[in-house]
Amino acid sequence: MKHFISKIILIFIIVSIIFFSSCAKPLTAQETQAERDYYEEKYANEPEPAETVGELLSFLDSCTGGKYVYGGQGEKITKEYIQNANDIHPEYFSHGRYDFYMSIAAACEENGWSFPEDYAWDCSGIWWYACNALSLYSEYTDRTAHDTYHEFCTPIEKDELAPGDLVFLENKEGRIIHMGIVGKKGYIYEAVSGFVGVLKKRTVDKRVYNDIVRGGVLSYDSWNLFGRPIIFE
Repeated sequence: MKHFISKIILIFIIVSIIFFSSCAKPLTAQETQAERDYYEEKYANEPEPAETVGELLSFLDSCTGGKYVYGGQGEKITKEYIQNANDIHPEYFSHGRYDFYMSIAAACEENGWSFPEDYAWDCSGIWWYACNALSLYSEYTDRTAHDTYHEFCTPIEKDELAPGDLVFLENKEGRIIHMGIVGKKGYIYEAVSGFVGVLKKRTVDKRVYNDIVRGGVLSYDSWNLFGRPIIFE
């Protein structure tokens, strides 16, 4: 009798798993209609950003669609550039990324480069690339995401975010390893990774992206630190 009951319980568990798995919504990088409605309502009355911030965001718009290479600050994707980057940071070119970027470089060297899709940035690189191009600081500046938060920002809360603010990802060891730039209407400019590239996407609540190298969808950790650049205070 006990054996029979155990079998019934096991069958029930298996059926439940199958049922709930079939009901689970597939992970998607696209905004759902509910999310779109939420953001449209939330930011319906957002004022236009100040002139300097507006200029920054317009500049970042021109970089959207670029590629991610660790250490990148707007360089052309050439074979030499990718090879040198791979020699220094091979971990960023594993799982198909090296061949993917080399194929882009080969095509560009034959046909020419288009901006921004054939140029490279990393997460802090795109922020400082824009700041330096627009002379937002008194001299050329280049910092990591960690230093950008600690040396150039005032900490704020997530619900205080406004265009021009910065979002960060801090790891368990207390090191800030990633960042993005807040745009209008909740959008964030982000040089995501070698699998994703440079995007303008509403990721403050959910970081899910299309994988341009292998196909499929990638889900990354959520932003957990927020800062306001001192120059915008």
